[in-house]
Amino acid sequence: MLHLHSTAGTTKEQSDLYKVLILDRFCKDVIAPLLRVNELRSQGVTLHLLLEAERQQIPDVPAVYFVQPTTANIERIAQDAAQSLYDAMHINFATSISSRLLEQLAVGVIKANAVRRIAKLYDEYLSFIALEPSLFSLGLPDCYLNLNDPAAKDIQIEAAVSQIVDGLFSVLVTLGVVPIIRSPKGGAAEHVAAALENKLRDHLKARSNLFSEGTSALAATLSRPLLVIFDRNFDLSVMLQHCWSYKPLVQDVLGLKLNRVTLAPDTAGLPPGASLLPQHQKKSYDVDDKDFFWESAGALPFPKVAEEVETQLQQYKAAVDEINSKTAAQQQADADGVVLDHEEMLKRNTQNLMSAVSSLPELQEKKKVLDKHTNLATALLSAIKARGLDGLYNLEEDLLMGKADTAALNKLLQGPKGSAADKLRLALLHVLAAEAPPTDTELQELTATLHTAGVPDTTAITYVARLRRNRLTGGARPTPGTPAGLGVPSQGNLLDWADKAFGQGISSVTRSVKNLLSGARQAPVAAALEALMDGKQGNPEFDGFAVMDPKLPSGRTGLDRAKGPFREAIVFMIGGGNYLERETLTAWASRSQPPRQVLYGATDLTAGEDFLKQLEELGRRSRITGPAAAATMHSAP
Repeated sequence: MLHLHSTAGTTKEQSDLYKVLILDRFCKDVIAPLLRVNELRSQGVTLHLLLEAERQQIPDVPAVYFVQPTTANIERIAQDAAQSLYDAMHINFATSISSRLLEQLAVGVIKANAVRRIAKLYDEYLSFIALEPSLFSLGLPDCYLNLNDPAAKDIQIEAAVSQIVDGLFSVLVTLGVVPIIRSPKGGAAEHVAAALENKLRDHLKARSNLFSEGTSALAATLSRPLLVIFDRNFDLSVMLQHCWSYKPLVQDVLGLKLNRVTLAPDTAGLPPGASLLPQHQKKSYDVDDKDFFWESAGALPFPKVAEEVETQLQQYKAAVDEINSKTAAQQQADADGVVLDHEEMLKRNTQNLMSAVSSLPELQEKKKVLDKHTNLATALLSAIKARGLDGLYNLEEDLLMGKADTAALNKLLQGPKGSAADKLRLALLHVLAAEAPPTDTELQELTATLHTAGVPDTTAITYVARLRRNRLTGGARPTPGTPAGLGVPSQGNLLDWADKAFGQGISSVTRSVKNLLSGARQAPVAAALEALMDGKQGNPEFDGFAVMDPKLPSGRTGLDRAKGPFREAIVFMIGGGNYLERETLTAWASRSQPPRQVLYGATDLTAGEDFLKQLEELGRRSRITGPAAAATMHSAP
């Protein structure tokens, strides 16, 4: 796309032309985790601009448009052509453009006598955000709110479903696979699954289609993968639970989004109203699969991450000292009067210099990565100590295992640690993890405790209680298994500072957090996925999920098409997902014998507090004002 869809006959000068990249907001998010500014420049992109922004004319320069096919975007593209903003316009749509919109574009450029400005037009099927090799998002925030809104009209629901289907279709086209589709029966998951099956089936009818030659690793396997589509109500608890491993903590506490973390300005010690110095400004960091520490330590418990940072820093210091020692050894030899042959001395010096030159860039890059994670870990430690996240995590694990009692819950809710949102999330976990939905009396006592603890709005509690009473969400009580989240496994001043930053808090926090093995459990989604990938009839999950095969005529798919075992699966969550759930599934896949491959995606990767806001808003839109409202709704016919 950035090379103007060069062909074999295209000259290098034509493909490496300087160009302008025009993006809408969604496609900007698609590009953001994949290409940094310097990488865009290496591809000849001198400017990248938003489609909706006011832009000046840049003559004699081609423009690459990467946008969604919407009415507003088509109008703006036609306007750009009419104004002759660029020499040639190479238009790339994130998903396939409809005939109606294509006609609208044609009419617009013909009226403006600007047809010659349109050089090429492509459907890219890139309507998703690839965050890691096995992680993607459709970039659809508030999807849970929109699909569960009691006031939503059918046309709004269908529009949301269409966006999800287009995104999943783009993912499958990119992978080059046509999977067997499974979903819980009823609800949004089956609706999306059926619409996706129909879209795939219609596309496969063409003699030449996008799945004719799959080139991905999944497409190269002999067996077809399994696509399991879940509705978020299948397990709400994982969206609200506090976590203890590195990647989920960074998302939940520091607001990881599109592989970027932005730390708030450090104003400690500054007088009120004072201007921020450069060292106090907010800082942003990129974390992705190119970051060796992010990949190796992402699934580790936080105390282990802090230890790993220190270990890596010590290794870096040792490597720098080793380079310095070679020069020092030569100087000592000269001081001791050791006479070396001139050629031998020159040879040694040259070798030492070449070794230093080749290793220093790698060491400097490693130092930057370690500095970044030192800052992230320090910010996490501050939040853990200020909010008491270790205590919240411990109690929530006990709640999910059915071991916690009301006294322990009330003690933490009434304690000084934790924000109002933290306490509300804990209370919601209690409602979801209980063996039975709370009675009206229990709900009133819980909301009264929350109000006393400084939580002003408890509509989310009443809304979730209603979901449980009406059996609209699965219980959060897990099945026995291995714990979720277990993975496989100048300088002097900085080291002193790191030792102080970590040493004063890590040991006490570590002591207060139980060994993860003591809370052995398997999350509901992982348990369902295991049953579906094993593909054994007679299992409740296997028999209770709808099965669809786009390669068969409509209505001809039976359970025999879903017999396992499957080696690869794509798990997709409608209504939002998070790094904790992804980590749980990845850990299960790596423990399986033989190991399995799981690709995880969701309509959006949502932090706990953001999902909490959606529950609160749903409570308000459902006109829930307190426990009595839930009781009324429960008793209504």
